[in-house]
Amino acid sequence: MSMYSRLAALGVAVLLWLPVPGHADSKEGMSKGLHSQQEGGLHQYVSHSFQSLIHHAKDLGLSDEQVTKLKTLMGDYEKAKIRGEADIKLAEVDVQTLAHDDKADMAAIENAIRKSEAVHANLRIEGIKALRAAKAVLTPEQQQKWRASRGSMHGEGKGKGDYKEPGQQPPKK
Repeated sequence: MSMYSRLAALGVAVLLWLPVPGHADSKEGMSKGLHSQQEGGLHQYVSHSFQSLIHHAKDLGLSDEQVTKLKTLMGDYEKAKIRGEADIKLAEVDVQTLAHDDKADMAAIENAIRKSEAVHANLRIEGIKALRAAKAVLTPEQQQKWRASRGSMHGEGKGKGDYKEPGQQPPKK
């Protein structure tokens, strides 16, 4: 099993371990977590979580101070994500350059791959840190309310298939 496969498996385990608001005990919630990872992963989930918290600030009873903290955390995460994605691209250029160079030392190729995987892991860790920092801004009551109302806030409380991602047209009946 490659290092990337092991890291991907670890990421899936972490996503399944993290409490996904509104889906903590459901198989459907776990499959949505896996589906989300395949289509944008943890980074998309983190960004969406921040946007959801801020959008539903009034429903959750967030203070202006909490909203400001969440917006700051979201901005900091977005900057870290941009830097991390750039670092990933640069590391992958190094890997590809070495891999296609017949004269490159195998040890150098292995080191470049390890560096690339470490950059991937660091970016994922930043996402988990951001989620935990956001959770720490909320009171236990707000965390509970967010978990309890998350499905209905996104239209998941309707019938199966009625859920739509932001920007998508509702399903035809």
